[in-house]
Amino acid sequence: MRWLIYMIFPLFLIVPAAFAEEEAVVETALEEQPVTVSADRLEADDTAHTVTFHGNVVVRQADITLYAAEVTVFYYGGEREIERTEAQGDVRVVQGDRIATGERAHFYNDEKRIVLSGAAQVRQGEDLVSGEEITVYLNEERSIVKGEEGSRVKAIFRPGGTTP
Repeated sequence: MRWLIYMIFPLFLIVPAAFAEEEAVVETALEEQPVTVSADRLEADDTAHTVTFHGNVVVRQADITLYAAEVTVFYYGGEREIERTEAQGDVRVVQGDRIATGERAHFYNDEKRIVLSGAAQVRQGEDLVSGEEITVYLNEERSIVKGEEGSRVKAIFRPGGTTP
């Protein structure tokens, strides 16, 4: 399941990096790459401490692309440190042959926790993990996949496949 962490985590690095202040310390090579966000509309609300991209949102950084109907970044006031990022509406993250999909994806920055929900699925090559909700605890290198009420989670692993 470690590959699941490496699949989903980069998605949530790209959106917060787009709003980091210039003096922020860059922690990873990915964060050093430029972030490009395109959408039909951008709405910034300093009072609510949010920046929301609406309509056909595409976020690109290096070889990672996030697609969603809407992406909202919540930040703490003052220093504009990222609290959490939410993507919703046909969320899809693509990096090479790795694809994560769901109706919603939330990254809780302080907790380093990612929740992909709504028919959540992570696929790499022919390997697949799916359930109603996939939660990844980045600092603990563990994840939990939950099925919808009355259904079970599904995992397919091909021997000798591409799973790292």
